[in-house]
Amino acid sequence: MAAADGGRETPDAVLRRLRQGPESLTAELSRLRTGQFQRVLLVIDQFEELVTLAGEREQAQLLEALHACLRQESSVRVLATCRVDLLGRLLGTRHAPFLQHPVAIGTLSRAQLAQVVERPGALVGISFEPGLVETIVDDTGTDDALPLLAYLLQELYFACGPGGTVTEETYRQLGGVAGALARQADNTVAALGTPGGIDFALRVLLKFVTVEERDLARRPVRLSELTDQERYVVDAFIEARLIRSYAAEGSAGNADGHRNACAEVTHEALFRQWAPLRQEAEARAERLRERAELERWATDWERSGRSADYLLTGERLTVAQRWLAALEEAGQASAPARALVDASQRRDLVFLGRVSDSIGRQVLASAESEPERALLLSLAALGECAPTPAARRGLMTALAASHLRTRLDGHTDTVRDVAWSASGRLLATASRDGSARVYDAESGCSLRVLPCDGVMVESVSFSPDATRLATAGRDQVVRVWDAVSGEPVRQLAGAGDIGRRVAWSPDGTRIAATFKDQVVRVWEADSGRLVHELRGHTGDVWGVAWAPDSSRLATASHDRTVIVWDAVTGAATTTLTGHTEFVEGVAWSPDGESLATGSGDHTARIWDARTGALRLLLRGHADYVWNPAFSPDGRLLASPSSDRTVRIVSTEDAKEVAVLRGHSDTVWAVAWSPSGTQLATASTDGTGRVWDLRPRGAESVLVQGHDGPVNQAVWSGDGTRLATASDDGTARTWSADSGASAGPVTALGERVWGVAWAPHGDRLALSTADGLVRVVDSSGGTVFDLRGEAVEGCSWSPDARRIATGGHDGTVRLVSAVDGTELRKLTGHQDWVGRVAWSPSGRRLASCSDDRTCRLWDTADGTQLTVLRGHGNYVEDAAWSPDEARVATASGDWTAAVWDTATGRRIDVLKGHEGRVRAVAWSPDGRRVATGSDDRTVRLWSATTFEELAVVGVHRDKVRSVAWSGDGTRLLTASADGTTRVWPTDPDYDQLEARARGRVFRTLDAEERRQHLLPPDPS
Repeated sequence: MAAADGGRETPDAVLRRLRQGPESLTAELSRLRTGQFQRVLLVIDQFEELVTLAGEREQAQLLEALHACLRQESSVRVLATCRVDLLGRLLGTRHAPFLQHPVAIGTLSRAQLAQVVERPGALVGISFEPGLVETIVDDTGTDDALPLLAYLLQELYFACGPGGTVTEETYRQLGGVAGALARQADNTVAALGTPGGIDFALRVLLKFVTVEERDLARRPVRLSELTDQERYVVDAFIEARLIRSYAAEGSAGNADGHRNACAEVTHEALFRQWAPLRQEAEARAERLRERAELERWATDWERSGRSADYLLTGERLTVAQRWLAALEEAGQASAPARALVDASQRRDLVFLGRVSDSIGRQVLASAESEPERALLLSLAALGECAPTPAARRGLMTALAASHLRTRLDGHTDTVRDVAWSASGRLLATASRDGSARVYDAESGCSLRVLPCDGVMVESVSFSPDATRLATAGRDQVVRVWDAVSGEPVRQLAGAGDIGRRVAWSPDGTRIAATFKDQVVRVWEADSGRLVHELRGHTGDVWGVAWAPDSSRLATASHDRTVIVWDAVTGAATTTLTGHTEFVEGVAWSPDGESLATGSGDHTARIWDARTGALRLLLRGHADYVWNPAFSPDGRLLASPSSDRTVRIVSTEDAKEVAVLRGHSDTVWAVAWSPSGTQLATASTDGTGRVWDLRPRGAESVLVQGHDGPVNQAVWSGDGTRLATASDDGTARTWSADSGASAGPVTALGERVWGVAWAPHGDRLALSTADGLVRVVDSSGGTVFDLRGEAVEGCSWSPDARRIATGGHDGTVRLVSAVDGTELRKLTGHQDWVGRVAWSPSGRRLASCSDDRTCRLWDTADGTQLTVLRGHGNYVEDAAWSPDEARVATASGDWTAAVWDTATGRRIDVLKGHEGRVRAVAWSPDGRRVATGSDDRTVRLWSATTFEELAVVGVHRDKVRSVAWSGDGTRLLTASADGTTRVWPTDPDYDQLEARARGRVFRTLDAEERRQHLLPPDPS
């Protein structure tokens, strides 16, 4: 347009005017017409650059200007040329109505091609030797090669000069059309600048070459199949006119055309005479033949309407899988070939089983670190592949690792804080999207939105009665809301800078908040009167927390300190120092004796709230630690971090209890439910989440309450209650139906290794690491005590008259269950004796020992009947078959074994566990054997074939005991994860899948599906 005005202005000056608004183009064209012309034709070449080079803003400016011009000026016409493969993207804009009905330029005839050669030459006085024009047209082939022809004519002009005659000799010296093509290809590759250089470019170009019979030929490629890097190379060759793009049949003129656009080489000379590509194609000819054959099969399948009869089976499928794998590695696989092989595999049960097993193994390895992804993969393996044992075990493992219960959606930006109401029914969140929200804690449903005038909200706190909420944000006020109606109640003013965090006092009378101006302010909650301005920090003040009795206030600052204030006088009473980076989070323990802090030094710390002395230094996070929170009973601390996790540890010894993984960005805050069984978190990923402290897996009953590993769990005689023994020094009883406490806690002060319930009545026998054997009654009262060396195992005789024990002195003792009188001492083991098991009749006893044997005894006279040798490590447990003909043993050698009790001969070995087998139990009907292992699994085996039947349970840690219910429908297990669980012996896998689907909040993406050989479309 600058040139059309005679060059009186620079293009930049014209461009500045055009950018002033949509009407500027109309005005510019009117200025150029100056009344001389009735009509104006505006020609825009390479219109596709509007979507390939221009940004969204520039694209919108030009289209709006053109649209406005055409609406306002009926005398203006616009002619735009555009690559057909990019037309669809233009038609996808809101200006599509005036781009409808494009005109496709047809193919030039041979005579027209001759004119293309002769007429440009005539303009500069060049003539051609007789017959040469026909030769050039023959070499050119079709009008697809017009750009190369133009390049050739330019070279001929430079060779002959104005007025010269082009001879065939000159033409041949330049290499003809092919020579021009080769030089153009070399220049294009040289200008690419891609990391892979010419090797990568050739790999991309090889996609455009195929083999027909024995010759190389053109191969069309859908542009949508190319990666961004590959498309960069192809676009460069399109720009150089060495590759042409076009719309696939039926797609021109519609908005989806860009997805169906194809490209192919402009001239076969590119791979016949350009040496680099020719040599690459010749070297890969066999691979190209395989791809061509695969694509031919795929075409047949597509033409059949994707009939199952055309899918590959047997040897053809094996060959196709091998070919496709090689093509994938070489970067030459095509979508049709993938689709055919994938669909064929979907019908191949052996393949599906392999995929399912592979996914199951992957889940086992990743369930702890990526629990949601593990659940998604397990569901895909079971639903889309085959329900293999590995996949089912994977599902159980993923469920056992999945703490996530609910996701709190609705916010559109970072969620900075979360608070739980005292009733446990409500959750509140604060977000930088300018709002706070109130949710139903059980369902995660958003109940109310509290708009804060667009101001980022940093913190939220419930009043103790949950009727009101306080929020702090970046607007120098604290807002108080009615939590029921969501209406604002008042604003607390007086701050000199933006707000940070807010906390409601436990007695409900005051609200404290921190601010960037380094001042902590306290207001009366009911009147809004400012009570205190606490000054003392020398940096931005963030964290704020009230002591449980509301008498003190703790604040955390970027000055790396925490100050404890007297809430009545406002005086600073204690200062905590020691962090080496900023401190933003602070929390009181429920007893008011301790404070926890989170810091930019990647640590959380627990302090004496009175003296400021450090009690516990908690490491483990890989990034900043933000706002920690004590559990309601004070025994646990949860710390959120920028490493995207929440770590939960014991406040006594810093032992890790759980790690919550699932957020995709920084976790800012964590809040405990009043029951202490759940936690809520807030994250930069825009969500709040609710988690179970101890996730439910495939178990029907979860028993939790011990503070350490549970060593043994047993059923009561009537099957209505459970008894457990733990490293925490206690034995406890529970309801077998609900898992609730069902009796007194017996505290023994030392690790309790064994527990046995009398077959009749309510007495329990307990054995400890310090050598105590105690029998207690239903009220927890002591019937009698025995003392000696450490005792690992104890067991009641079936008639309830005797108790057998196994001790570290290498002996088995039989004592009276009435008063503890020693009845018999069985010797023979050469190392510690662990668990002991009575035969169903009570006439025989099996004892397990670290000497790698199990010994069978006659309980009447103490005679050793036989020794079961063969295990390669400690024998941990033993169980009798109901008919007493066989004994099963569990061992540290990762196996269980079945023995003939008459001869002591080993009948078979149960292999499959991936860790020490610590527990074994025979089903009441004698048909199955159950085992528990350090690999965290509970497994069932056939007592006839000795084959593994199923994994029926997965703990979070080692399984230490296993016991059948009297009816054989349930298994009771104890674990080092601190829980006891009851498992159905015939799991309802449909129910488990349904449970898993309730714990995932996304789907597998295309790359995850590809990595695990799942079809791109799960349907």
